[in-house]
Amino acid sequence: MCGWVFVGRKRMSQGIYKIRRAFLAPFALIVLLLFILLLMSFVNGSSAERVLLAVIFLAAFSFFCEAAYRRVLVSDGRIAVRKFLKNRELVREDVTHVGALVIRKKVYILLTTTKGLHILSNAYRDFSLLVRDIAGQVGMEKLEKSAVEQIEHPVVNHASIISAWGVALIMTFIVAGRLFLF
Repeated sequence: MCGWVFVGRKRMSQGIYKIRRAFLAPFALIVLLLFILLLMSFVNGSSAERVLLAVIFLAAFSFFCEAAYRRVLVSDGRIAVRKFLKNRELVREDVTHVGALVIRKKVYILLTTTKGLHILSNAYRDFSLLVRDIAGQVGMEKLEKSAVEQIEHPVVNHASIISAWGVALIMTFIVAGRLFLF
């Protein structure tokens, strides 16, 4: 998703990239179903069950909040990586190398800077555009061949989305079973 931001009188392009909704939707359903199970455990469950469900719910909820809040903003001269409690601003001169690591259908873009390493996965919406925007900011000479391939032939990962929907389906059966069998 690309937008325009006005700074003073100068117009600058800004790409805003978020985690794909196709992944967030089933994960939100999983968190909701975990919350329902937690509430049900207070009505008809043991204290050990309540503690276990509370821990699992809090972990899933925090992971969901982290994923929903993640943003990468690419604009003239900078790349901003926004996470839940952590924000990083990268200036184009600080980025020394951009590489890509492909493991099956999962792709990680590695931004090596003078201050450390930053990793972005293909869970972001419009991932090939994100890599193209990063390339436009840092220059093609800093890109590894595998990173350029993600612009030209992006790898799409549907396995994590299918897995999340599978877990949501299993959680739905657990909640339904708990409602109708107990």
